[in-house]
Amino acid sequence: MNHTLNILRAVLAGAICTIAATVHAQTAVKPDAVLASNARAKVLYEDLIAEIARLPEEHRLEFLLNRQRVAVVIENILIGKIMAAEALKSGLEKKPNVAAEIRNQTEKVLTKYRREELEANAPKIDLTALAREIYLTRLKDYEKPALYTSWHTLVKTKDRTREAAMERAKLVKTKVDAGEKLEAIAKQYSDDESTTVNAGFIRPTPLSYLDRGFANALEKLKEGETTLVETDYGVHVVRLLKMVPKHRPSFEEMKQDLIGEADKTYKQRIIETYLSDIRSDPTVKLNEDVLEAIRPKLPEIPPPPAPVAPTRQL
Repeated sequence: MNHTLNILRAVLAGAICTIAATVHAQTAVKPDAVLASNARAKVLYEDLIAEIARLPEEHRLEFLLNRQRVAVVIENILIGKIMAAEALKSGLEKKPNVAAEIRNQTEKVLTKYRREELEANAPKIDLTALAREIYLTRLKDYEKPALYTSWHTLVKTKDRTREAAMERAKLVKTKVDAGEKLEAIAKQYSDDESTTVNAGFIRPTPLSYLDRGFANALEKLKEGETTLVETDYGVHVVRLLKMVPKHRPSFEEMKQDLIGEADKTYKQRIIETYLSDIRSDPTVKLNEDVLEAIRPKLPEIPPPPAPVAPTRQL
């Protein structure tokens, strides 16, 4: 059997790229196209699609591009078909427990597609009002914090005294205030290892992402101002380059995203209404006697033995 499956993998290796390329090019493949077969069963393209339907849609192309994964899945489908055929031949589907499980799985599949059908057939409405409702009820969630674009040079106190670090930092500030190029200053004076990459520039960042002392100093600056601030790392020469105040995008700016969210909310309400009608059906009855009968019964715990009076020692 292993030899047969290894051959199957080898045969599939050349075919999987064709399938993936077909999907990528959006070329139609007939549902009954045979992907693999032997004397006992065959795997169709629709079998594979049904199998990978469980994957999130955005991951399906990635899956199809992986030869090994697709080959293993097709191999497992072939094995499953052979075993299922043998089970039918032996009449396993007639056993009460097997029949009940088949019925249960069938109902789950039908439930899934019935839900999709309800969503697809939902009456078309203008979702603008619902989108606005979502926007107004989540105003705080849409707030964007103030963003600070800054530059700094770090003078560490690790290998020098605090006084020496402060003197060096003051020299740096003098050069910054004199209008010398920030990149050159950082590369010459900064002890921050990242300077070789960013030349001391810090991209737009919320204050909450920065060291508290650094953030407090930055918040007090006006654009173009420079100050010194001490942190656990040493003495920083900090310059505020730009600040974008805290703001909230308008409804119109977010409308397209909100319409998409409103569509999901609307369809969920359709489903909830549908389910509510079923749950509130006055003809629904629970057979309490049977429900009670199927619940496991815990054995009664016998009471502890009565204490025995101690025997009197002579």
